[in-house]
Amino acid sequence: MRWLSVFLLLVVAACTATSVQTTPTTTFGFTATTTTTQPTTTTTRAGAIDECPPAPYEIGFLPVGVGEGGFKMGEIEPDVWTSVGGTQTTFLGLGDGTVAIAMIRGTLPAVDWPAEKGEIDIDGTRAAVGPHPDGTWVVGWFEAPGERCDLYTMVFYPPWNPRDVEDVLLSMNRVGG
Repeated sequence: MRWLSVFLLLVVAACTATSVQTTPTTTFGFTATTTTTQPTTTTTRAGAIDECPPAPYEIGFLPVGVGEGGFKMGEIEPDVWTSVGGTQTTFLGLGDGTVAIAMIRGTLPAVDWPAEKGEIDIDGTRAAVGPHPDGTWVVGWFEAPGERCDLYTMVFYPPWNPRDVEDVLLSMNRVGG
């Protein structure tokens, strides 16, 4: 009788088992996966994301001291802006070894602006710019056709004068890529 109870328990468990099936959706040129429960036994994993090349911009104006500092890349802690997988980040430092600007190719800003944001033109492309409570100024824009590596974020780490942020952005020129 005991073996019959165990057998019935196993049959009930086998009949009620479900598995995961995924449905790919495409957003900005890369595939995300939506998971649904179906009475089948297949699963699919998303592939690795290729890293974007460096941002194809030259900056014509930098305030005194910006871009003059050296720092060790291994000592830079990733943050909410620079920790997105598959992106390429270019850092500009200050003389004291801290980061002044991070230009990130491959993602729009990871956090939306909590206050008002403005618009600015970056070499013919409309961009959104604004301050964040942590003191950073953040800029986000995308270029046609809107693939993942056509998305850009630029972070100005404090302290920054708003006029200097604007001057840096207005001095940017796309140089290819």
